[in-house]
Amino acid sequence: MINAHNDLTGLGGSLPRGPVLDAISAANESFLEVESLSDAAGRAIAGMLGIEAALVTPGAAAATVLATAACITEGKKDRVARIPDTTGLRHEFVVQAGKRTFYDRCLEGAGGRIVLAGDDRSTSDADIESVIGERTAAIFFYAPGAPNVVPFDRVLKIAKRYDLAVIVDAAEQVYPLENFSKYVRAGADFATYSGKFFGAGSMAGILTGTAAGVAAARMNSYLAFEGPDAQAFGRHMKVGRTEIVAAYAALKTWLEMDHGQRFRRYRRLMDNMRSRLEGFPFLRFSYADGSVTADPKPPDSLRVTFDRSRSPKSLAEVVKELHAGEPCVILRPHYQWVDPDRDHLDIRVSTLAEGQERIIADRLAEILGG
Repeated sequence: MINAHNDLTGLGGSLPRGPVLDAISAANESFLEVESLSDAAGRAIAGMLGIEAALVTPGAAAATVLATAACITEGKKDRVARIPDTTGLRHEFVVQAGKRTFYDRCLEGAGGRIVLAGDDRSTSDADIESVIGERTAAIFFYAPGAPNVVPFDRVLKIAKRYDLAVIVDAAEQVYPLENFSKYVRAGADFATYSGKFFGAGSMAGILTGTAAGVAAARMNSYLAFEGPDAQAFGRHMKVGRTEIVAAYAALKTWLEMDHGQRFRRYRRLMDNMRSRLEGFPFLRFSYADGSVTADPKPPDSLRVTFDRSRSPKSLAEVVKELHAGEPCVILRPHYQWVDPDRDHLDIRVSTLAEGQERIIADRLAEILGG
């Protein structure tokens, strides 16, 4: 299929290339001690980012689970052996109801309990403080935030006032590059990142944080399960040698990449599609940023807006025909959930190979009768 949607796990995440594939191939040449490799990768990643510590995990969701486990167990072996039984322990995690996502369910993976602050319309500082109690372990912040919730800097202040940890879900916050370190440098105890957004494939993630925090997370991971004192619950979150080296090599490549050249390539692919489709009088074109970040940056998506009164087919029909055709094309909106009031589709080019943008444009022209 042609993926013009995003680095979705359900579509394979991302495609490792170049140095990342070389690293994976090298890792498959021999056996090794995975614990030593993981620790070395963590030190190297922390060094590249200029932070205290890092741990390669099987995705950002697992990183969040391990961060919550660290907050609950606080580096104490007897607690590590207990979870997910959190009876009598601080195990509540404050989530702003004004910006919930299904990813915050990961807070429950180690025995945590989600406590909502505010409502689905908004969350205020007072809302957060009103739900903090003796069982509160941390405040969860979904980056980059939203206008109707408490911003990161004020969340930090509240957490510090109540001596609570802060966990930042920064899974997609991989550009600008300072996003990799700004949250923990500012005072967050943990920040999580998904490897698929910087070319590490689908099964790697990174947990960053303080040295004490990451060490406590490691005590609950699969690394602590091996050996004579195997009591950690995190055996099911194993990371193989290929995922570890993929995370390291992909991050190194991403940090050293010419991102200006990357965005110029995106614009060229978008312009190619626009040139092919501009003859349709019921279509309008603009350029959009398809990533979930607040930082201004060049666009990565061609937005095609339909004049529904003149278009021969509805947006839902177009999207479904793209999916059913050969080759299969998936873009935004996804063919399985098309809002009937939506009047535009977004073709994200960051996941396209050279030439695929022309295939998409030709398919659209065919579907629309051109």
